[in-house]
Amino acid sequence: MTSSSEQATMVAVDGTDALAYVIIRPGASPGALTMEAGAKGLGKAAAAEVLRHIADQWGGLPEHQATRKVLAEIAGERRRQDDKFGVQNHPDGTGLSVYQHSARRYQDHAARAAASGTLAWRDVLLEEAHEALAESDPARLRAELLQVAAVATAWVEAIDRRTPGDDS
Repeated sequence: MTSSSEQATMVAVDGTDALAYVIIRPGASPGALTMEAGAKGLGKAAAAEVLRHIADQWGGLPEHQATRKVLAEIAGERRRQDDKFGVQNHPDGTGLSVYQHSARRYQDHAARAAASGTLAWRDVLLEEAHEALAESDPARLRAELLQVAAVATAWVEAIDRRTPGDDS
């Protein structure tokens, strides 16, 4: 992005040997960008992995660095799970009335804890997990599971903030 005092320049590069490319252009409105990407001779997943590596090297937005670090660790754990167990396709087993009851219980508990100033990550995660267990609709279950993953990610980020210098 350029400020009003900077000039945007165009650099021409012969990309005929490129396995993948990304072109970033100014967008239609101030501060907006348009992007074009492609891969030739390199699978899209491999190209995406290379681009993620470049983004990590460049640092990206500071507020997203902690999330990217945790998500990279999660991706590594998922690969280890697939290597160990293979692709798994279990039934969901959700939507039972016992889970609907427990979801309400954990929602009430989290609300009381928040009101009293004693809300803990445990409360937030359990509320989200039980809301997911209560869902039988696949789209709503997926949305709840993303919330579980987001809360777990935020919790790991909070642990990392409390333990400076621990890059494990």
